Order: sequence, then structure tokens, then C-alpha cells
Amino acid sequence: MSNLPFTDEQLEQLKSFVDLYNKQPTIINHPKLEFLKTFLQRLGARLPRIEKDDDDTTESFDKESNCEPEPESEESDLELDMTEPDNDAPQQMGDYDLQPTDEQMEQSQEKRSEAVSAFMETDYEKAIQLYTEAILLNPQASLLYAKRGQVYILLKKPNACIRDCDRAIELNPDSAAAHKFRGRANQLLGKWEEAANDLRKACKYDFDEQADEWLREVTPNVSTHLFTTVSTSSVTTLSLHLRKLLMQACQC
Repeated sequence: MSNLPFTDEQLEQLKSFVDLYNKQPTIINHPKLEFLKTFLQRLGARLPRIEKDDDDTTESFDKESNCEPEPESEESDLELDMTEPDNDAPQQMGDYDLQPTDEQMEQSQEKRSEAVSAFMETDYEKAIQLYTEAILLNPQASLLYAKRGQVYILLKKPNACIRDCDRAIELNPDSAAAHKFRGRANQLLGKWEEAANDLRKACKYDFDEQADEWLREVTPNVSTHLFTTVSTSSVTTLSLHLRKLLMQACQC
């Protein structure tokens, strides 16, 4: 078999395009990829059609970051469960190097029980205070950070939740609770890919129906985000490389 007339870099570019196409098949309808679309159709490939709602394909692709898909219902997927980012000062995290005594761990457990009671009574501010006291007594307990992060979500403070979950995951990388609540916090901030990654891990480590529900809410937005972040310039660059690769292949 003869050697391919492509460099490794060119092959990597081709692989990148294939990955992009697998995630967002309608990219093939971009006008700058018309030559590739025609080539594939001649080979008998079945390609995704342009949605009828698109009045002008060229215009919709060229709007770059300003383009947003039309909502399928009165409430767009991109608008689900989002909140403004919180900019409060970082919460107390405790002494990372502290090795608690048995007495401190017992006291921390008591504070945690009180925090759970406050949480059940929907006194979230008190729950935060008690979880913080528990953390200061035992800063090695990853679950305390995750549970405080859960309360921060209910207080609409997703960034604070992420800080807590980051610490929890640092202490215990397999913490399903920390990945679950960090995923939810990222979802509230519209960080779809980060949210999906965390929620998948949460379900992997310890399947949870709520985490799975949030994951199903997030997943459609991940592909939409990937599509809207493809700029005209990047598509132009890809089309030029693909055209060159096809021409070289035909000359073999």
C-alpha cells in the first residue's frame, strides 16, 4: 500500500473536522463546505438536511456568536434553570493541613447533624453557618463541603457551590455528591459542557435520579453550545484544508 500524501498535521486536522461533524452534523450545510457536501453526495452519503425554519443558511452561520437556535417551545433549552453568577467573597474553607482529633471529629459530626436539621427546616443561612463550623472542626471531610455546596445552590450562589465542590473533589476525587452539585452549579451558570461532565461522573460513581434528570436537561445544550462556538473563520480554515486534502487525494 502506497503512503498517504498527507502530513500528520493534516490528518489531525481532518480528524478534528470529523469529530466536529459527529457532534454537529448540520455543519456540513455551511456554504463554505459546499464542495465537500457535493463530493460526499456523489459517494452516496446521506447528509443532514437544512431545517425548514432556517430562512437564510449563509446568514445564520455568519452571525457567529450572535446566532442562537430558535426555541422549540415558549421556554428555550438555553434559558432553563439559569441564574446570575454570585460574586461574594470566598467562604471559609478551614485549615487544609489540620488533622482533627477524635474530639474535633465528634464535634464536627454534631454540627453536621444540626446543619441537616436546619436544612430540613429550610433555614439555609443557618445551615451554611453550621456546615462551616463543622468544616472548621474537620476540614478533611469532603462530604461537608459538598453538602454546604448544595445549600449554596438553593441560595442561588453557584460560584460558592463550585468552590466547595472543588475542595470536596480535591479531598475525594470520586465524590458523587460533589460532582452532582458542581454539575448543577455549572448548569445554573450556563456552563453546559462542564455541567454534563460532572453530572456524568456523579451518575457513574453513584447513580442518582436527580443527577440523571439534570444531565438530560443539560445534554441538548451541550451540542447547541458546540455549534454556536464554531466561528466563520474557523470554518473557512477547515474548508481550505479539506479542499487541499481532497485535491491531493485525487492526484494519487
